[in-house]
This record gives sequence, structure tokens and C-alpha cells, in this order.
Amino acid sequence: MFIRGFRRRTGLPAPELAALFRSIIEDGRRFHPMASDFLNHFMDGAAESRTLPQRWLRSFRVIRKAERKNRRRFERQLERAARRLPDGESSWLKDHWDARINAFIGTELFYVSRMSLLRSQGSFVLTRSGAEVRLSGTVRHHWFDPYDWDRGRWVFIPRHGFVPISVGRELVENDEARKFLMESRHVQTLEGTCRNARGLRRTRSRFDWALVTG
Repeated sequence: MFIRGFRRRTGLPAPELAALFRSIIEDGRRFHPMASDFLNHFMDGAAESRTLPQRWLRSFRVIRKAERKNRRRFERQLERAARRLPDGESSWLKDHWDARINAFIGTELFYVSRMSLLRSQGSFVLTRSGAEVRLSGTVRHHWFDPYDWDRGRWVFIPRHGFVPISVGRELVENDEARKFLMESRHVQTLEGTCRNARGLRRTRSRFDWALVTG
């Protein structure tokens, strides 16, 4: 079934639109089981938040790239804080960074979440001894995105063609589906050092990140 055009309303009855989404669910289970499961949850109307498996989410390069972007932001902050730290003293650094994510077309993540956000909250301790500052800390990553069919004009779905985003909005308005929150959390730890003379800009740094599993 093909629906063409980019109007804000399809002009089709809600049961017909619901049948379209139900057929997308069934057709997609073999190729995109996660995306089909989340679309099915949308159609079930429970509206309960859903947690994506950490391993599945981080299998996508765009997620790991956002993670690295936020880690590099923390690393630059830590280097600046290390240069200012007097000998024999310790200090804390706490902050958070947001990285916006646009999933690549054709990946299963694209059919689960086209655009999302990774919020990384970090807490670190720095201790200087001579020219070396030792670093340790934890970053808690929180990925989230409302499953709402509210952004964009259309999405291409294999075997169904270009499906207007307005289909999802109309189903919600006609009580055929419910929005819900998708999220996932994971934690990374940091151990590292910054070597410099206090007040100088040149720094030799080492940052060792590890994923907390379990």
C-alpha cells in the first residue's frame, strides 16, 4: 500500500491507517525485529516507556560517535582544570553534555528513532602531585527519544514506499495509538593522567575509558 503526498492530513479513515501500520509490523519482523516491536508497542496504546538494550543501541556507529563526542568534551574540561590545580591539592569536576543524533537511513535505528539525544553526566576527581594530575571518574550516559511520529514529513519504509509522518499523528488523535518514551542508559569509567607544569598550556594526557557491564 502506498500513500503519497506530504499533506498534514492523509484524508484516509483511521482504521485504514491502522491497517497500514499493522501490515508494516508484520512485514518488518523478519528484517527489523526491534523496529517492528516498537511500532507494535505504539499501536498497542499502552504508552509505557520502553528501554532499549545497551548492547543493541551501542552497535550503531552514530551512537558511539555521540558518546565519543561527549567524552572528548569532558577530556578538554579536565585538561583545563588540571592546568589550574595547585600542587598537593584535589578538586571535583561535575558537568553534563548533550549530543544530538541523526540515525543513518536504512539502518534499523533509523526505523526506531530518526533523531534522538544522548545526555552524558560526568563526575570526576583530580589530584595533583608535582607535574602529574591523576584523574578518575564516572560518566552516566542517558539516551532518549519520544516515540511520537512528530518530526519530519515522511519516512521511506521498504515494501511500503513513502509513508507520511502524519499517519502516526492521526492514529494518536483517533486513539488508535499512543506516544511513549524510548530510553537506554549505560555507564563508563575514566582513569587517566595529565602531565604539565602548573599554568602552562602544553599538556600530555592519557584517558582510559571502560564500559561498565552487568
